[in-house]
Amino acid sequence: MKLRWERIFTLVFLVVIATFAFLLLSLLQQTVVSAPADFSSVSFCDRFDKTPSNKMGLGLTLEYNIIQDTNVSDCYDAESISNNWNSDKNGDAETATFPQINVYARLAKVPIIVYYNVSNAQDSSSGITNEKLAKQFEAIKRAGLTPVSMDMLVKHLGTGMPLPEKPILLSFDGGYAGHYKYVYSLLKQYGYPAIFSVYINALEGKIDRLNWSELKEMANNPLVTIANNSLSHPEDLTSLSEAHLKEEVLTSKKNLEQRLGKSVLYFNYPNSKLDERVKNWVIKSGYEAALISNELKPEFAGQSTDILEIERFDQDHLKDLLSIVWGGMALPTKVQAFDFTSIPRQEIYLIDNKKIIMAIGGKPGTIHAPVRTSVVKIIQDTDAVAALDGTFFSMKTLNTNEMIGPVLSQNEKVFIPGNSWDIQKITGRPLVLISPKWVKFIPFDPNIHNSFSGILAESADDSTVTDAFVAGAWLVKNSRPQPAETFEATHLYAFDVPRNRAFWGINQAGQPIIGVTKDNLDSVALGKILVKLGLKDVVMVDSGASADLVYYGKSQVVYKPRPVPHVVAIFPPDTGIQNIGVLQFPCFDQDQDCINLTN
Repeated sequence: MKLRWERIFTLVFLVVIATFAFLLLSLLQQTVVSAPADFSSVSFCDRFDKTPSNKMGLGLTLEYNIIQDTNVSDCYDAESISNNWNSDKNGDAETATFPQINVYARLAKVPIIVYYNVSNAQDSSSGITNEKLAKQFEAIKRAGLTPVSMDMLVKHLGTGMPLPEKPILLSFDGGYAGHYKYVYSLLKQYGYPAIFSVYINALEGKIDRLNWSELKEMANNPLVTIANNSLSHPEDLTSLSEAHLKEEVLTSKKNLEQRLGKSVLYFNYPNSKLDERVKNWVIKSGYEAALISNELKPEFAGQSTDILEIERFDQDHLKDLLSIVWGGMALPTKVQAFDFTSIPRQEIYLIDNKKIIMAIGGKPGTIHAPVRTSVVKIIQDTDAVAALDGTFFSMKTLNTNEMIGPVLSQNEKVFIPGNSWDIQKITGRPLVLISPKWVKFIPFDPNIHNSFSGILAESADDSTVTDAFVAGAWLVKNSRPQPAETFEATHLYAFDVPRNRAFWGINQAGQPIIGVTKDNLDSVALGKILVKLGLKDVVMVDSGASADLVYYGKSQVVYKPRPVPHVVAIFPPDTGIQNIGVLQFPCFDQDQDCINLTN
């Protein structure tokens, strides 16, 4: 009997172990919801999902609360974030002429939230209670946002250097006593940076305000930045005499710096009233940036007039902003370098009142199907994250997979030359070559490039060419939109007719992109839009009813696309990171599923 029970126990134990192993394997194969463009810019704990959301994670992190008991202060290291961000390879940052905002920073969606008085629930005059503020901090954490410092924001606005994926800046005005008693404690608990604006006269013994000892303690903490809010917080700086204005802007700055023992680089206009004379005093006084609050129509920091009028949102807007923040795109590089290691993502833009959908990142490649079928079916048994209908194909029969021009795809690994009659008509169109290290777009020469040896001769570093095909036309060439004459020279049919168009190329950061237009566009207009979106080299692969973009198995167009025999695809990078899901950046005030760059 004892032996029998031992066997039963052993069998049960083996079943439990097998079940556990199966569940673990299943978990490791889960698709994570989303992931940061650069893991070096977030803290360790921010790499883990707590609930299904638009957050990002590593391949081993799942949609489960695997760190739900982790102390918040252990998960957020603002100083580490700032150091990693400053040392990160963010392309070649070019500082805009002060006080202008860099064009790339204007594409980002970085909100500054302004708070005023913070006190306990018994104080009816409180702008916000400490309990509600704590809940907002928790909401920021759960939404996966990264509070950044004022220094980081100003550098971003001046250079366009992207901030962490979902940035936000916290600001507190008025120098209230609750800023030390409640806010400062929360900042240390969460490890969040913030900027505090104070005016000197409020610090001189008022009961409901900070005292100098508290302010100095806060200023010495790396999490805290102090801004000057003038000497006496006058109703309107623009109405003051030169002498009085100097006292409010410059003299108060010197006094504040002397009392704190450190530089004060930022100004906050009392009641957000200013003119060119006031701004000139801000510049002469040595401030690097200044804050305002536009209560009627607040804007993201990048949409401000300039760095001396950085706009902010009242804390009541926080809930609406949590899901739409974005730190900006990677910067261009002066020397073309390719990045096939970034995590694939989807971005949807509304620009010039036209909607553009793009999949960005990962490794580029192509698939040549045996027969014409949908893009969804072509990639369904592959690990492609996204795919776009490929270039032009023969219409001899309904099911033919014959292409116009030569084709080489990773799945076939066989070079197929183009029809000798067809290739003469596509002379000069962009020949696309893909290797594990680079992508090239070169004018197609039928006397050279209709053989595999001719293709290989274009490889300058002995890299293996894995994919080749001839696209329809350049939309963007070396960051320049192409004029109508270039389309006419390659005899591209209906290039000037507005229609849905499919395109693929490389952005300024060297990452592959594939995309479609949701609205009808002619080729010249599309090229101009793609340049605004930071793309360096882009070719059109198809248009009309064939245009289709598939992202994670789902077509992104509203019509039923025509069957095709060839796709350009984006595959996960060779980094050991699991597939990443949808990451969209919605419009703030118009369309809820796109970045609105109109106006």
